Formats: sequence, structure tokens, C-alpha cells
Amino acid sequence: MARVEPSDALSVIGFFLTLIGLVGSFFYIHLSDWYRKVVALATKWEISRSGDDPDQKAGRRECRYEVEEVAGWTTLITSLVVTGFVLFMFLLSVVLWLTQPERSDVWAYIAIAGVGFLLVYLGMTVGLLVAGYARAGRVRAEIREKAVSTSR
Repeated sequence: MARVEPSDALSVIGFFLTLIGLVGSFFYIHLSDWYRKVVALATKWEISRSGDDPDQKAGRRECRYEVEEVAGWTTLITSLVVTGFVLFMFLLSVVLWLTQPERSDVWAYIAIAGVGFLLVYLGMTVGLLVAGYARAGRVRAEIREKAVSTSR
């Protein structure tokens, strides 16, 4: 690899961190919207799961379709791909930083900001995915149990 001047390295790392921030922010918006859908579905199921009036029956029917949407694999795969990209860009920044023979004091601030962002991003992503899939899984199990008990 060719030698990279410190000012160029700083510019490139800034670009990498900007990409990480943009992708991470847009993805977080998507992930939080997904989690809100999971919470809304759980609430709708709670309201509709028992009772025989037409609105409750319609609510149960809607929940059967919606649970497959939120409990599917698409959100997980998207999360893994985006997280892989964020980690790749972060590691590229670290490698570029480590190849610099002389580092000014500003590099420490960049490292702190990068690691801080990565910890917050990973914590929020894992937390939302675990909480969302756990809740969606419980609702899916209750819906299937209800479907079996009503078909008897």
C-alpha cells in the first residue's frame, strides 16, 4: 500500500466516519420504525385476542398477516448487512490510523468518537433486534396457539 500523508489520512477517515454515520442513522430510523410496528402489533393482538365481536375477529385476522411481516427474516438480514458495512468502514479507518507513523492529538478525538458511535450503534441495533424479535415471536406463538384452539 502506498504511503498516505497524515492530512490525507485524516480526510479519508473523516469521509469513512461520515459514511458510517449516514448509513447508521438511516438504518436506525428504519430499525426503530420496525420496532414500533412490532409494539403496535403486540398491542393490537392484546386487544383482539379474545372475544367474539366482529371487530376483535377482524383484528385477529389482521394480526395473523402482520406478524409474518414483522417476524420475518428481512429485518435481520438487512441489519446484518448494514452492520457489516459499518464494521468494515470502521476497521478500514482503524487500519489507516494505525499505518500513520506520526499521529497528532486530533487522532485521539477521532478514535474516541468512532468507538463511541460504534458502541452506541451496536448496542441499539442488538437491543432493538432482540427485543423486537422476542416480542414478535411471543405474539406469533399466541396467534398460532389461538388458531389451533379455534380450529378444534
